[in-house]
Amino acid sequence: MIVRDLQPISIVEDRGFNAFVKTLDPRYKIPSRERLMEGTIADMYKDCQDKVKANCQRAHSVVLTTDMWTSRSTEAYLTVSCHFIDNWQMQEFVLETCSFYGQHTADNISLELKRITDEWGITQKVVAVVTGNGANMVSAVHKAGWKHYPCFAHTLDLVVKYGIKAVPEVVQLLEKCSSIVSFFHHSTKATEKLKQIQKQLKVAEHKLIQSVETRWDSVFYMLERLHEQREAVTTALCLLGKNTLCLSNEELSMIHLTIEALRPFKEATREVSAEKHISVSKVIPLVSLLLRAAAATERQGSSLATELALQCQRRFRGIETLHSLAASTFLDIRFKNLSFRDRDNVETMKKRMLTEMQEVHQPTSESPPPGSTSAPVPSSASAPMPRFASPVTPASTPSSAPATPKGGIWADFDIQVLSAQQHRSTGTDALIEMRRYLEEKLIPRDEDPLHWWQDHEQTFPSLSRLAAKYLGFIASSVPRTLFQRQES
Repeated sequence: MIVRDLQPISIVEDRGFNAFVKTLDPRYKIPSRERLMEGTIADMYKDCQDKVKANCQRAHSVVLTTDMWTSRSTEAYLTVSCHFIDNWQMQEFVLETCSFYGQHTADNISLELKRITDEWGITQKVVAVVTGNGANMVSAVHKAGWKHYPCFAHTLDLVVKYGIKAVPEVVQLLEKCSSIVSFFHHSTKATEKLKQIQKQLKVAEHKLIQSVETRWDSVFYMLERLHEQREAVTTALCLLGKNTLCLSNEELSMIHLTIEALRPFKEATREVSAEKHISVSKVIPLVSLLLRAAAATERQGSSLATELALQCQRRFRGIETLHSLAASTFLDIRFKNLSFRDRDNVETMKKRMLTEMQEVHQPTSESPPPGSTSAPVPSSASAPMPRFASPVTPASTPSSAPATPKGGIWADFDIQVLSAQQHRSTGTDALIEMRRYLEEKLIPRDEDPLHWWQDHEQTFPSLSRLAAKYLGFIASSVPRTLFQRQES
């Protein structure tokens, strides 16, 4: 209970808790605080650590997500999480949250990251690290010798924040809205008056929400709540003699347009921050949809939508040329190549993927024995390939293997046949497999693509290995709990 619910260990000494446990079962003796600290919890940690290490050792490649944060007591911490696909299930583990002392330089962060991965035995398995856009974090990842990918959710934050700052009338509107909320939050009389008006108007008795500078989505929720309660708020302000705070029809119209401009970004942030979902494959489709949504709101007269579109184009320029993102989208059976805006980028990605597919089936000394679930490592891949649920069917079976050339008049012909069949097994088979995949129907967007790959692993032996690698990438550095609207 203490571990799962993050309860303080001192709860075992609380009189109320002791009385509660005694009521449930007088025979049960609550363990002491010392016993928990020195034995029980330490043993639980070791058991959990061993299980996580065993999982990590089975993985052929992993993706790390990391972020630095500050506690309420202004203490710095570094959190590192590990992600990979095992048995067509997304595995996610928080490896460590440690105090971070000293300056937050790239060198110091890099050393700490390597220390953590060394302790877990996964340093050589890291294929990518997802962090925020801070220069020190990006540099730290590169110094460690890993590939860096920016956190998509953090980039969306920057798009919205800089988009808002570029529109003075929206900035002024937000300042006024924040003043309105502050007035009601700091006056018990005003709060009571608002509740009375809400009851009279028979509207939802919701509290107003204040925006927080570090969370752009709180701006969205503040405006959404004010727009919902506009009649009750205006009436209460007038009765309290605060007419200067009342929102005009023009301002209410701007609030509506601002909400509509921000709504797609709120939805996109929630999409990529959801745990237990394959989020990286959604990045390219979401960027395309955000640009379309911004264009639609712009036509309604929203200057904010114009700035948001410009920020998207600037910060997501060339996103389709990032092979890992492009490959993950293509290998997600919900999207494939449907969401790409530039078809040339699709063809470039497919050519590179065809090369990877051929490398997957190149015989090596490390090829697993028949029936093994381990996948061989491509000779030129940047990282080892992930593990699968069941054996992968080889591209050619013994029954279809070409015969050894014999002597005589047919010798030259037999050599030509053998060469042609070997070429097909590496090049043509990959192309045929790619074409068959392209002919597959898309599955509904709310279904899990990993389940589809589990069912079709034998049908697409090469692509399934690449799917397990690229779908294991994560879009955001830390899954976020979006700002929750508080209701009375």
